[in-house]
Amino acid sequence: MNRLLWYPPAETRIPPRAFARALLTARSGFESSLCSFLGAQRCVSANSGRALMTMLLQTLKKADNKNRDQVLIPAYTCYSVAASVVKAGLKIAVYDLDPHTFAPDEASLKAAAGGATLAIVHQHLFGIPQPAGPVHQAAGGLGIPVIEDAAQGLGGFLNGTPMGAMADYGIFSFGRGKPLAAGCGGALTGNSETLESIKSPAGTKGAAAMCTSMAVQVLSHPLLYGIMERLPLGLGRTIFDPGFAVGGMPQAVKRLAKSLLADLGPSIARRRSIADVYRSCLPDSRTVPEPQGAQPAYPRFPFLAGPGEISDRLFRRGVRRMYPRALIDEPEITRYFAGPGIEAPGARQIARELVTLPTHSRITRQTARRISELLMEEC
Repeated sequence: MNRLLWYPPAETRIPPRAFARALLTARSGFESSLCSFLGAQRCVSANSGRALMTMLLQTLKKADNKNRDQVLIPAYTCYSVAASVVKAGLKIAVYDLDPHTFAPDEASLKAAAGGATLAIVHQHLFGIPQPAGPVHQAAGGLGIPVIEDAAQGLGGFLNGTPMGAMADYGIFSFGRGKPLAAGCGGALTGNSETLESIKSPAGTKGAAAMCTSMAVQVLSHPLLYGIMERLPLGLGRTIFDPGFAVGGMPQAVKRLAKSLLADLGPSIARRRSIADVYRSCLPDSRTVPEPQGAQPAYPRFPFLAGPGEISDRLFRRGVRRMYPRALIDEPEITRYFAGPGIEAPGARQIARELVTLPTHSRITRQTARRISELLMEEC
């Protein structure tokens, strides 16, 4: 491999025509296009998925008459989910995951859900659809709404149902590395009348956001990405920050997102083809199975490599660790937990063993096979 090449761990190549449409079109119609794609009735947009999660939780809390103040979230998830709960002024409760399937641990889920639970968050790590049935069963008898974290899942389906349309509410993120990577922004969708009271904040025209997206497109080229890795940009860092801003999705970004949504199908299909290469080369015991009827989105491909550092030759090919620890092992997060003594061995195992493999358009089938060979040599 050319020593000058650095492959990004996640990327979505945006064609110049998409930027042109975003800059030259007067109106976006993005929210209605996303509703049509998902079969949803309502859509709210904002500057990020975590902002929308906070807005939704605050609305649910305001309407609640049972003094419920806890949000039940996976013990292994993006730290932004926990930050959203804290920013909404609520307490965190967690349920464990099966370390082999990433599905909710049903016993842990049932034990954690209770009278103080305001909402339960269900997720699809790496765009692998996880059936929502167990979460709905835990929530149904208690009248708890289910929020589907589909930040990594837009464009994927389970038995014909889009990810983000399996629960009361769907949360999407359009930041870098997501299936629909418009540079920033997020969406909240659903059919509940609750969404009528949540308004999309006004966004800027989006010139700065578009310039940033264009620059990232250039710097994500393998001959240039190494420069970004060496700069103090915080690439790949996972931080817990409840002080994030809540604002509008820039207008030009909405137009870009609408254009990318129209081309999402072929992009996801290509990611799946790279995932198929990994599956054919790597042992089943260390990959995450796809549920029956699943059509994953695969912004990255998960592999249980075990603990240890990632070698330089794998790092340069886009292989990375993900969230560094389970939520129960992050002191900055556990201070906001509803109670002590929570165990989540599955989440700890995922954090310890998981690496992610790139699936984006710069990864050829040959590159995917080489990554698989190196993993089997080193792990």
